[in-house]
Amino acid sequence: MDFTTQQLESIDAGQPVSLTVEGRDCVLLPISLYDQLREAIDDWHPRTMRPTLARMMAEDWNDPAMSVYDE
Repeated sequence: MDFTTQQLESIDAGQPVSLTVEGRDCVLLPISLYDQLREAIDDWHPRTMRPTLARMMAEDWNDPAMSVYDE
């Protein structure tokens, strides 16, 4: 791939780089940033989020005052 001077400077600085590949808008990320984003996305995936929310909210859901919602 050929990069502009500005894109190369961004790569050297560890910054995301916007580019278009065959008409598709893309972002090139440093692997360290990608890993952070991937971890954050995984944390919010419904499959992993549901048990986490259940643990966080258990005290509130089990509060006797919440029994009104069970009626």
